[in-house]
Amino acid sequence: MTEAEFRAFLDDISACFTRFDFALWRSRILLPFSLVTRDGPVLLPDEAALARNFELYLESERILCVDEVYRRPISLEDCRDGTWIGTYETQLLCRGQRVTPPYISSALIHATAEGWRMSSILNALGHHSWTGTHPTREGKT
Repeated sequence: MTEAEFRAFLDDISACFTRFDFALWRSRILLPFSLVTRDGPVLLPDEAALARNFELYLESERILCVDEVYRRPISLEDCRDGTWIGTYETQLLCRGQRVTPPYISSALIHATAEGWRMSSILNALGHHSWTGTHPTREGKT
C-alpha cells in the first residue's frame, strides 16, 4: 500500500458517511469486521450486522449535524504478511467547525483481489458515544 492508496482509502471511508453510501463502505470492509471501542469490542459477523451498524453511524451524524468527515493519515506500517496498519486522525465537522474533539484510530488493512479492505478498527469512537447504543450491552449490532 502506498501513501497515496492509504489517502484514497481514508477518503473513501470518510465520504461514505456523508454520502450515505453503504455500498462504498461495504467495498472497503472485510467480514467479519471488528471495532474496538472504549466500551469494549464489537464484532460485525455479516453484511446485515454491518448495515445495521452503518445506520447507527448515520443516526449519530444527524444528531451531531455532521456534514463532513475528514481523516488525516498519520502513519502506515507494512506488517509483511499482506496486511498494513494505517493510523489516522478523524475530525467530524459541521459547516467547517468541529463537533467533537479529533480522535486517533488504527485500521488493519488487507490486500485483496477486490482492492484494499479493512477487517478491524482500533479506537473506533463511532456512534456509541452519541447514540447511546452499544452492542455489547444491548445484544445488538
